[in-house]
Amino acid sequence: MAKRVKALEEAQRKVWTNIARRDVGKVYRFHSSGFQARQTIINRVATQCSMQARKVYTRSAKNTKDAQTKGKRLMREMLVFWKKNEKEERDVRRREQKEAIDRARVEEEKREAARQARKLEFLISQTELYSHFVGNKLKTAQIEGEGAEAEMPAGAQLNDVDGDLQAIDFDDDDHTNIHLHARRNAQEAIALARQKAEDFDTQAALERKTNEALKLAKAQAHIRAEETVEDSTTSATPLVDLDSDELNFQNPTSLTGELTIKQPDMLMATLKEYQLKGLNWLGTLYEQGINGILADEMGLGKTVQSISLLAYLAEHHDIWGPFLVVSPASTLHNWQQEITRFVPKLKALPYWGNVKDRTTLRKFWSKKEISYNEDAPFHILITSYQLITQDQQYFQRVKWQYMILDEAQNIKNSSSARWKTLLGFQCRNRLLLTGTPIQNSMQELWALLHFIMPSLFDSHDEFNEWFSKDIENAAENKGSRLNEHQLRRLHMILKPFMLRRVKRHVQNELSDKIEKDIYVELSARQRALYRALLANVSVADLLEKAQNMGDADTARSLMNLVMQFRKVCNHPELFERADVVAPFSFSTFGRPGPLSREGDFVNLSYSTRNPIELQLPSLLYQDGGLLDVPREDAPLRYDRGPIATLYNIWSTDWIERSLQEDQSTYSFLRFIDMSPSEAHEIHLMPMLQRRLKALHRESKLADDAPYMFDPEFVASHLIHPYELPPPPLVTVITEVDGLPQLRQIASMAWLTSCLSRKDLHWFIPPAVAPPISMHCTDRNFLEHQAAVLDAPFESLLLYGLPPDFRESTRDASAFEERAPGIPISGLLQSSPGNQVPSPPMQVPEARRLIYDSAKLARLDSLLHELKAGDHKVLVYFQMTKMMDLMEEYLIYRQYKYLRLDGSSKLEDRRDMVMEWQTRPDIFVFLLSTRAGGLGINLTAADTVVFYDHDWNPSNDAQAMDRAHRLGQTRQVTVYRLITRGTIDERIVQLATVKKDVQDIVVGNKTFTEVAKPSEIVQLLLNEDQLASLDSSATAAGSSNRNNTRRPVGQGTGLDTPLRDLWTDEGDEFFGQPQASGSASIQELEDDGTPVPTTERRRGRGGGPGSRRGRKPGPKPGRRRANGAAEGDA
Repeated sequence: MAKRVKALEEAQRKVWTNIARRDVGKVYRFHSSGFQARQTIINRVATQCSMQARKVYTRSAKNTKDAQTKGKRLMREMLVFWKKNEKEERDVRRREQKEAIDRARVEEEKREAARQARKLEFLISQTELYSHFVGNKLKTAQIEGEGAEAEMPAGAQLNDVDGDLQAIDFDDDDHTNIHLHARRNAQEAIALARQKAEDFDTQAALERKTNEALKLAKAQAHIRAEETVEDSTTSATPLVDLDSDELNFQNPTSLTGELTIKQPDMLMATLKEYQLKGLNWLGTLYEQGINGILADEMGLGKTVQSISLLAYLAEHHDIWGPFLVVSPASTLHNWQQEITRFVPKLKALPYWGNVKDRTTLRKFWSKKEISYNEDAPFHILITSYQLITQDQQYFQRVKWQYMILDEAQNIKNSSSARWKTLLGFQCRNRLLLTGTPIQNSMQELWALLHFIMPSLFDSHDEFNEWFSKDIENAAENKGSRLNEHQLRRLHMILKPFMLRRVKRHVQNELSDKIEKDIYVELSARQRALYRALLANVSVADLLEKAQNMGDADTARSLMNLVMQFRKVCNHPELFERADVVAPFSFSTFGRPGPLSREGDFVNLSYSTRNPIELQLPSLLYQDGGLLDVPREDAPLRYDRGPIATLYNIWSTDWIERSLQEDQSTYSFLRFIDMSPSEAHEIHLMPMLQRRLKALHRESKLADDAPYMFDPEFVASHLIHPYELPPPPLVTVITEVDGLPQLRQIASMAWLTSCLSRKDLHWFIPPAVAPPISMHCTDRNFLEHQAAVLDAPFESLLLYGLPPDFRESTRDASAFEERAPGIPISGLLQSSPGNQVPSPPMQVPEARRLIYDSAKLARLDSLLHELKAGDHKVLVYFQMTKMMDLMEEYLIYRQYKYLRLDGSSKLEDRRDMVMEWQTRPDIFVFLLSTRAGGLGINLTAADTVVFYDHDWNPSNDAQAMDRAHRLGQTRQVTVYRLITRGTIDERIVQLATVKKDVQDIVVGNKTFTEVAKPSEIVQLLLNEDQLASLDSSATAAGSSNRNNTRRPVGQGTGLDTPLRDLWTDEGDEFFGQPQASGSASIQELEDDGTPVPTTERRRGRGGGPGSRRGRKPGPKPGRRRANGAAEGDA
């Protein structure tokens, strides 16, 4: 019982223990949450009760606070209202004051504009009146052939007023006083020019009289003093009489008189009518002491008109000099020849050469006692622009009667040292000869006008304000409309100082030239390079560079980019040359001598050696040191050993054993009548001897076949019964009219197959080397090695007889006896090209030079047509490297040619021009546009081709007129090669705009015929980018107009280098920066004057494609018609 009680208690204890563990925590958490909920409710109730109890007290405080807030807000609003009211009143007063100020400023600007307009009217009227007074005397309009009555300028009909004029008041609306002042100033300028000429003539006559007296006194110095004085007095008296009519150049004809000049008697030529009128115009200019511009179109004889003027001065005025003629280097010889030809009485002194030669020449004109009469040591000095700038200190000492500047566009830059130097010379008169008075801009025209009339055209800014901006903008169609009255006033100003005739007005016998533009598409290689360049161009950078053209570095960078595009358009090998690919040669070899000294036979010694050398002792060689030399005690030869015998299928034993079987591999020997021993011997023969034996056998079978295989002949029983007859010879081949031959079809199929391309057969190993050089002093070794290297018999089989021996019957018979069946020209020459192994190098094909460039491919077909039509062609280039590639092409096509560029010597230029004019076999003349387009006569050519184009259209026009000029009897055709859709086409459009500016000014075109504008970077930009570029350029132009005006002859420091960048001719300009000290020298060389070089050697040009694979480089000198070259070897 006690146990049961214990067990029951134990069970109850466990139950309570479980209850305590499981439920006590739950009850505690329930109780805690209930307590917290009650506390929360109590706190909320207490808060609400507190808020309810405080409502009575907070309601009265809130009402008080709202009243204060409303009062403060009302006060702020009142302050804002009155401040705004006061500000509006103040703004109204300010607006009224500003409007009043603006109205006053506008009125002041109108008054100032009217004042400036009257001032500008005064300046233009002064210039017009000067031109009118001079033009009436010169009669330029009549000389130019204009029949219409010229418009008289304002003030020309006014009468002169004695006494002082009323002071100029530009605020006065009456223009009469202004025109009177302009008239008086013009008359004073004319009188000043005449007085200056008279003073110069008086001083020159006095110096001449003094020099002649001194010369006579020195000649009679041995006579007594009394007789010397009497004789000198009597002899000097009739020489010069300052008051006589003989020296009427001191008393020039008045403006109202009429001067009629006839052709001088000493001129050994007959002037045409228009040339005689030009002589009258030039003579009248000299009489009035006025300088001028003879701007006749190229080819109308400006040179002969100038020479006739000098002859007129010598014949009618007894003025024999000194005269100074300055021309580009390419026309120096032409001037000397023309003077000697037309006026032999005038002595021309050519001043060029090296420093020593020029020092000697200066002795003729550096003496102070020279009397310039008919017996003077010289009358005319001829030199170039480069030399006259280098030796300017010597020229400035002489007072020149007349200075003639040929191709006067060389002084178009008014800030250049050349322009300033020539302007400082002491000259009575200056004459500028140019066929293109305007080339790029109106600034160049002002430079020429200021050069001839410094007092009249003294400010470039005023000239730009008058004409330049409107004319250039109208030519580029930038929205600026050209005033016809303004254009007529410009023509009125220019007409007295500039005489211009064109060919179609004065020359009926000279037909107009035909100009054709040939457009081509880029080749595949050019297109890939062009797209690669475009992909590397950043449009943002390009826009920024185009807007900042004032920076020289930016302009240089942009021009460098343009040059790269031009290279790709001309020829991709200017940009990336295809070189010869060859393996590395691990060898040493001797340098060959000149092949021209070898005669018919050239000794080609084996000079190629492996750098690794093996010295073999003589004892080792004699004791079997080489495998092919057996030892003395050797039982067998190397080719008769066990291995060579057991593994040789051509051994006699093996062949005989095989023939005893039913199916033998060598059963064919019976059909070719060959024994096993003969087959074994053929196996041991070298390859060439095998080929020789086979040919001999074939030849013998072909000769013996007619009677050996014919049963009717007895000889047929001598042949082997199993021998096969040779294939029958085909003696007659049937040809069907209209169908090609089968042989031709097979040949064309092979040529059109890709397997026939040589470049697929080239395998270029990484390196090649000859065998290791082995040396031994043993005589047998040396003889054996010499026999192996020389191999005379093998060489004879491969290359045949020399060409000189092939015509000999005896030598040919001896060759046939020794090598029957081998062609006399050798195996290599008679074998097809695809069977001859190719050398381990890859040489670019000569045809690739043509089809890689679209221009050159089109030029190739064009030259083929012109050659068939018996034409002679001038081809002009901008890049000397392109001329190098063109030379390779002409050598490949075997066209005879000449080459003239800026590096050609003066004497070479003269000889080349003479050869071109006299030799009909020369087909092509390669010229650079700058060096070969000035002053030379190339009328033997009737076709001109421009491979690429100049920025300046006048340079191209001068180049084409080398053939289209007086003396041309055939129709001249001009071709321009233009790459469509590239920068090449854009350059042509830009040149057209510049040409329009020139035509507008000289009167050849009205302003309604002008093309659209074109920018250098337009090709690389789309329409939106171009619009933004134009707007920015307009803004920049407006800001520049507000700047102060520059003095005469000065400009920003960037004007000259920028202009030189855009007109540079050489493609070596980029990547070869020059020092600052050589800037003037570079400027002097722009006209193609050659720099003195060292003595050159003669060498012959190679055959077709001789220069393929070489880097194109400058090749100075002269290219002869037969391919020979004079230049650096």
